[in-house]
Amino acid sequence: EDLARYKIDRFYDVFADEYEYEEMETLIADFMTTLKTDYKYSSAEFLYLFGKYLSELGIKSIVAKAYKNNVPVFCPAIVDSAYGIAYIVNRRRSGGKFNIIIDQMRDFEQLVEIKRRSKDTGVIYVGGGVPKDFIQLTAIGASITEGGEYGTPLPHKYAIQITTDSPHWGGLSGCTFEEAVSWGKESKQGRNVQCYCDATIALPIISHALAERVSKRGRTPDLSWIFLEIRQ
Repeated sequence: EDLARYKIDRFYDVFADEYEYEEMETLIADFMTTLKTDYKYSSAEFLYLFGKYLSELGIKSIVAKAYKNNVPVFCPAIVDSAYGIAYIVNRRRSGGKFNIIIDQMRDFEQLVEIKRRSKDTGVIYVGGGVPKDFIQLTAIGASITEGGEYGTPLPHKYAIQITTDSPHWGGLSGCTFEEAVSWGKESKQGRNVQCYCDATIALPIISHALAERVSKRGRTPDLSWIFLEIRQ
């Protein structure tokens, strides 16, 4: 009640200013008006262009950094956020005439293509929910033949999961890798590690340890082909 009165937003243990949050939504809404209305964007394409937009404004962010490095950022539930509110802002501003399309099927097709083109794949799950199974399903999607027949699943070779959810409730976020193995989404012979911990604790520790142990970054895959259509 007090947070609502003083216009303070809460995200887990982080507080934010509601007025600044609304400014962010307005910024997103303004960006959306620069997009084509007759093109079906994947969320990766949408966020790539948003990263470009922010970069040109000199605003630092994850998507701006991803844009500069040709790293696709997929968001399979993008409407459940400030992006959904920003869309409604534009609909109201335009009297219902504004429209853009973010195609979640195109998201999955692009992710499956990344999986199909890769010799081996691994996944890191920070939390759970929709993004977790979205990336797991690529193991099934990549196995489907050109004729639409189901082939042998192509499981991810290694996986790391950081979650506070427990497996005994039967939900997706807390399910173990044994469950994923049963679907052919994770390899039984793979190197899989489950860490039951708050991600804000575990992830910084893991990142710091990695920075200490690895002096040189390995070669990263070139995924710039995902953005070829929107660059034309």
